[in-house]
Amino acid sequence: MNFEELFNIYEDFQTQSRGTGRLSKSDFIKVYRRAFKGNSGAKTLAENIFQSFDTDNSGYVDFEEFLVGLSLTEASLGGSDRETKFKKLKWAFNVYDKDRSGTIDKQEMRSIVRAVSELAPDDSFLGNCSADDFADRLFNQVDANGDGDITFEEFRRAAEINETLIDLLLPAPASILDQQTIYC
Repeated sequence: MNFEELFNIYEDFQTQSRGTGRLSKSDFIKVYRRAFKGNSGAKTLAENIFQSFDTDNSGYVDFEEFLVGLSLTEASLGGSDRETKFKKLKWAFNVYDKDRSGTIDKQEMRSIVRAVSELAPDDSFLGNCSADDFADRLFNQVDANGDGDITFEEFRRAAEINETLIDLLLPAPASILDQQTIYC
């Protein structure tokens, strides 16, 4: 990212935050809904992404949190150093872990997959599956011990074993559309 791009992002952020330098959860959701033309999946995804960006749990995302979150979501895992991969995986895990319990349950997985499938211009990544069936199969692949909860360690191990699988776990519609490894 060059200086001009960074400056444009800063100006856009300042506009969206109405000069306050921070976005509330409702403002963050409004930005997502506008970007996705009011699509209902935008709200669910925005709520979870907001939670992962709000690292100090203040109820607001300031520009620094926004920039860090943006940098983690923009780049793929491929070619990243170990520390960057860990941060990206932790960010993705936190997007799914809506209740901040430290684990992802099947309902949390379903919620994100549904939201992404509603936002994706082409839901072909689902194959012949419903969003819930796809989420359940993905969940079962990652839940190594079969206890009904995915820990960060299981999430991380799944990503190390199969980088295509992690593309499905990262909540970014464009990366999901490129590959499909879950069959219904």
